[in-house]
Amino acid sequence: MSAAPIILSGITPEQLAAAIKPAIRSIIREELTQILDKQENKLLSPKEVCERFVPKISKTTLASWTEQGLLQDYRIGGRVYYLFSEIIEKAKTLKRYKKS
Repeated sequence: MSAAPIILSGITPEQLAAAIKPAIRSIIREELTQILDKQENKLLSPKEVCERFVPKISKTTLASWTEQGLLQDYRIGGRVYYLFSEIIEKAKTLKRYKKS
């Protein structure tokens, strides 16, 4: 069963845009919220963490910060990961660095 075509008459393109803009904004806002929620819980490899800082940091610096307790690492199956949301939050307190 195919949908019947929608015929618009008596409405200008500007009026149509004004009518659908709020719905589109709402959909985009919901999608972005879902993406950000997924990002906050995402685990990053040490390499990914190093690349997120501007200027980039070395793995040695990352290991040093972890040993100093500035960053928390998570070990899964012998591999090391960092939580995205924690990296973003800690980057705010590391004055010289910022998240890219």
